[in-house]
Amino acid sequence: MTCVDLQQTYYLVHFQLFKNDYYTFWYTDEFDGFLLDGRGMLQSFPTKDAAVLFAEEEGFLLDTDELFLSSAILRNINCRNLDCNLVLNHWNTFSDIAHSIHAVFIGDNRDNEMIQQIYEKLFYGCNLLLKENEQPYRPVWNLTERRWIARVMRDGLKILAKGL
Repeated sequence: MTCVDLQQTYYLVHFQLFKNDYYTFWYTDEFDGFLLDGRGMLQSFPTKDAAVLFAEEEGFLLDTDELFLSSAILRNINCRNLDCNLVLNHWNTFSDIAHSIHAVFIGDNRDNEMIQQIYEKLFYGCNLLLKENEQPYRPVWNLTERRWIARVMRDGLKILAKGL
């Protein structure tokens, strides 16, 4: 049985994992996470329509503007100019999945200085704190950092697969 907080707004997340589609429900609160099914796995559906119908039947609020995340991110890791927003969205989503299903995600390792430095570069590379007339920050990634990012993304995809 699914435990749904009817006062909570859920957001549709569309995962494409090696050409298979999964529609899930993410929420933000004191702790961000995903709606789980009775087995402790991500509540997921193969189509957007099926996910929306489930939300309607359960009676919870659903924002249907979907976030799309794909295993194709692994093809983009070796690029010189990483899309910081794309990588950070994947990283944070994988973290939320790991917390939801009680898995250990290497991207959450606060004791690994390299991971923390990479996360900060990604965050600042999104230029969310950019002031007017400031030049955007464009991080430069060395080979070691790109390999760590690929490792974090692969670990996140394994956690996602485990949660589905």
